[in-house]
Amino acid sequence: MRVTKETISENKIKLTIEVEAGKLALASDAVYAKLAPSVKVPGFRPGKAPKNIVEKEIGTERYEAEILDIVLPQTYYDAVISEKLEVVGSPEVKVLKFVRNGGLTYEATVEIMPEIKLPDIDKIQVKREKIHVTDKEIQEVLLDLAKQLSKTAKVERPAKTGDKVELDFEGFVGGVPFEGGKSLNHPLVLGSGQFIPGFEDQVVGMKAEEDREIKVSFPKDYHSESLKGKEATFKVKLHYVEEIILPEITDEFATQVGPFKDLTALKTDVEKQLTYTKEVQERRRVEDEILGKLVEKAKFAAPSTLVSQEQERMLNEAESNLAGQGIGLAQYLEMVKKTQEDLKDEMKPEAEKRVKVGIVLTEIAKGGGYTATEKEVKESIARKLEMYNGPEKKQAEDYFKTHEAKHQIENSVIGQKVLDYLYETCSK
Repeated sequence: MRVTKETISENKIKLTIEVEAGKLALASDAVYAKLAPSVKVPGFRPGKAPKNIVEKEIGTERYEAEILDIVLPQTYYDAVISEKLEVVGSPEVKVLKFVRNGGLTYEATVEIMPEIKLPDIDKIQVKREKIHVTDKEIQEVLLDLAKQLSKTAKVERPAKTGDKVELDFEGFVGGVPFEGGKSLNHPLVLGSGQFIPGFEDQVVGMKAEEDREIKVSFPKDYHSESLKGKEATFKVKLHYVEEIILPEITDEFATQVGPFKDLTALKTDVEKQLTYTKEVQERRRVEDEILGKLVEKAKFAAPSTLVSQEQERMLNEAESNLAGQGIGLAQYLEMVKKTQEDLKDEMKPEAEKRVKVGIVLTEIAKGGGYTATEKEVKESIARKLEMYNGPEKKQAEDYFKTHEAKHQIENSVIGQKVLDYLYETCSK
């Protein structure tokens, strides 16, 4: 077999592969052995009819297609190994010559992993910001907790910011009702920002059983294309006003929130949780900045095949997130007046970034000899399984037994080791 390699672009090559007639003959014998038992020829026992008769019964076109189905994958794999290539995805194959007693010549065009030269990692530095939790931030959390334990009481006065109201409304643009613009007995906390700007402000001052027309303009970046920047009129009827009564933030309040002996213990726990959250966020920021600098200095193009695969993964992530909110992907696309391809195009820059980061991490892992032990993989799987219950846990257990899942976990463990190394090396 003879292989000629031609560079098409930075990440794409073309292999011209010439296969001798002898390999085609061996493949022909294999096809005969596979198909002959299923061909019934008068005068011959199953599987014993001569090759030329079997081929005639089956048809030369199918017979030769079966030969190619054997020869092409075998010889392509051999060519990739002999040329020491790290290919991405499946090749585009074009047969140039196929003569069973004269040999086979074909082209295989395929993407390869880019050759990248990593910058001097020691010279990349990112400053870690000090973590500090303010009294104001602690008070904001305590206020949120108080809201969860709040009570309401109906009042006869006009509504004000912070009150809870119940109302009916219907929206009109140009005098015509629009989809999604009507609701009955709708609960609303004034000042929560649930409605478009200006709506809640105009509900302030309304009394129980009062009717009012409210005029607002939809934001220019509103998700619905048909409503962006449009002026709208809402007919509103307010049913009642409730004052929200917050509990006093005292030692007794702390014991109601959780297993805290007093307010000081609750504040200490809140500070601890806020500190942890900020530490996680800061570490992620530092890691992202380090990886961004590495990718920028390495200067390579992301293989389009991997980018497309990442776009598909991101689309599946988005669909799953929407499903968690009770919204189907098709419904969402209709709301934002976009196609699935539009969404994937918007995801492309982030997909390219993710692919490049993955390639950089892989190169560093190779150079550093990072591996994942069986114990580390099992521990990682056990931690992930803790997030599941009931039938979902059984499904997750079955999934994590697959080779694909174990491979993903291995890569995740190795990737985390590389990130730990980069964090300690490149930030202070």
